[in-house]
Amino acid sequence: MLDPAMAAFDAEMRARPRPRRASTRRADQLENLSGPGAQRLCQMIKRYWSAAGFSSVETEIVSCTGTGEKPVYGVRSNLKNGLPPAVGGHSGHG
Repeated sequence: MLDPAMAAFDAEMRARPRPRRASTRRADQLENLSGPGAQRLCQMIKRYWSAAGFSSVETEIVSCTGTGEKPVYGVRSNLKNGLPPAVGGHSGHG
């Protein structure tokens, strides 16, 4: 049997929501492989670099599966080593 203090502690712990594990991903984070998810990722990349002052970043959606498989899509861009192309055509980071 639990003493009153332990019973109160047990009730308090059961009433609290359990924390989510850090490694658990949300569904919207895994959705980037579908057509709409890849489109959203393209928009996020362009919006990020546009806000940083680089309007020359280009993205495109590519199909990454063969026939008979569930369609999986990827995103291709003109970023080099994760950086946008330099203005004026000269790549200063390559």
